[in-house]
Amino acid sequence: MQRREFLIAATATGALALTRAAFASELLDAQATRAGAAISLAWSAQKQPTSIFVSTDPDATAAYMHALKTGVRGGHAEMPLPISPRPYFLLSTTDGAQVRVAERLLPLQGGKNFRDLGGYRSDDGRQVRWGRIYRSGVMSELTAADMDYLSSLGIEVICDLRSKQERLGQPSPFLQTEAPQVVSTDYDMLPLTGLHEAATGTQAISAFADAYVDFTQALAPQYTDLFARLLRRETPLAFNCSAGKDRTGMGAALILSVLGVPRETVIADYALTQGYVPPSSYMKQMSNSASSSGLTSEQAKAFAQMPHEVLMVLLGSDPQIMHQALDKIDHKYGGPIELAKSSFGLTDAKISYLRAVYLI
Repeated sequence: MQRREFLIAATATGALALTRAAFASELLDAQATRAGAAISLAWSAQKQPTSIFVSTDPDATAAYMHALKTGVRGGHAEMPLPISPRPYFLLSTTDGAQVRVAERLLPLQGGKNFRDLGGYRSDDGRQVRWGRIYRSGVMSELTAADMDYLSSLGIEVICDLRSKQERLGQPSPFLQTEAPQVVSTDYDMLPLTGLHEAATGTQAISAFADAYVDFTQALAPQYTDLFARLLRRETPLAFNCSAGKDRTGMGAALILSVLGVPRETVIADYALTQGYVPPSSYMKQMSNSASSSGLTSEQAKAFAQMPHEVLMVLLGSDPQIMHQALDKIDHKYGGPIELAKSSFGLTDAKISYLRAVYLI
């Protein structure tokens, strides 16, 4: 690591690193959701007069943002704003509390679980930067308008975590464009033996958690490359698998853990997939054809023979899966951070640098 990077990391962990408890009263929670041509903002400080600023720069300070509203009470506001350029908001209360927020799920016509990892609070009260790291499912159904929208975000690289078979069956449309760069590593699909042997939902959750732990080693080259690109600041960056919940879910859990995001938040991010892409949508795909869902005919047949509650675990994102997977990583490796250091090339200095770069 270069001397400049080391100094940035040292500063982040020293003078700039406050404890969460030191300013807990000033922390705000907020979310932004889109309904057509309008965005709805909701935040936790309902009684405090709040000012709302907007910018196309996710890191802009209030002085360089447009003031949309001031003195808003009630913790809620509706604003008509177009999809592009993407709006990023800063909410600031009269007592000094602030929070940055943007749409988590990107407004794509053919996107699948394409969302921003920004906004989550770290243990020291900072937020993961918006517009830097995205997670997604398969991108083969993106429309021309979707691709224009994603290009406008400046995404530099897409790390495709899918197997060679999956990528051939549903190729990324960005392979036909100059940017972003699409990177991948060939491997054969991992057998989910424990899931196929499960007879109950409880057994399926435990088996799926075991599979997630196995992903960390089977996909160690992919996760190592992902962290290396983040260290080189090749961002905005997106990473994806087919559903955007399993291999991608573990990748997101590792990144957020390394950035110091609390475990309950990591698990909550994983569980969001089930709301954005419910199991019923996969059932419909599987009933249409195996190829359209990225499955071989043998896999589709095996899934069709599973007990219903086991299949629902496989197609969903029950938070207990990630909870158990992280517990198993604690037991086997000493936690996600120790795993990242032993398997993905990270060091304490590199982790400090990542936090300096991707937290605000």
